Amino acid sequence: MQVDPTLEWIYHTDKQYFLKFFPKSSKRASEIFDTLKKIDISFLKYELAKKNIGYISIVHPCYPSLLSTIYDPPWLLYYRGNLHLLSYPNKLSVVGTRHPSDYAKDSLNTILVDVVQTGLPIVSGMAIGIDSLAHELCLRADGNTIAVLGYGLDYTYPKNLSIFKENLEKNQLIITEYPPYVQPNRWQFPERNRIISGLSQATFVIEAKEKSGSLITSDSALSQNRDVFALPGRIIDMHSKGTNRLIQEGAKMILHASDILEEYSL
Repeated sequence: MQVDPTLEWIYHTDKQYFLKFFPKSSKRASEIFDTLKKIDISFLKYELAKKNIGYISIVHPCYPSLLSTIYDPPWLLYYRGNLHLLSYPNKLSVVGTRHPSDYAKDSLNTILVDVVQTGLPIVSGMAIGIDSLAHELCLRADGNTIAVLGYGLDYTYPKNLSIFKENLEKNQLIITEYPPYVQPNRWQFPERNRIISGLSQATFVIEAKEKSGSLITSDSALSQNRDVFALPGRIIDMHSKGTNRLIQEGAKMILHASDILEEYSL
């Protein structure tokens, strides 16, 4: 990066110069160099263009500056849709259970409609449950939403969301750090969560058990020095134990849209 932030030099340099940058792992560096020389970059670009997939690197001017500050930012983002949504200065991440109660659904609609209508993009993970409901609300309210996938754009998980995914790709934005051919794997979803939280100033958790993927996202937000919001629930409801615990530990309790908007000065 210090030699050339565009990284174009590595395709034109000789092997000995390349190996100088890896004094402690020359064997691995040699393998990387050989692989780079075998790759047909023009063909890769052609394949992505044919699939209507765009891509940006961490040095691209459209790469979100907030995301670039996290501990382990993705070096590449693949996308379909409106890349301009990444340039919005403020975003709100929304996560929660895959099996929301009627209370969670009603609360989501009551609180988020006014938030969405300000133009604030909602970031989520396009999973069934709260994630999809948040994206759908944005579509109904003519708002903006960004879906972060834990797999490549050639796939849809679960498969019954394929039409929904196409709608988001057409009218909103879908991004992922994984190349198109990477299939869904369980370990990739927790890894994906750091991007959901990393894109936004705050993460709003709506219903979560004491051990859930949503709390992994809230932990990521805290480690990234971001705000965490939570919807309170009944103390006897297992799906509210995680959010109630977050509030007990200092997360902001959200009761109205204004509780969120005041944090963004909107």
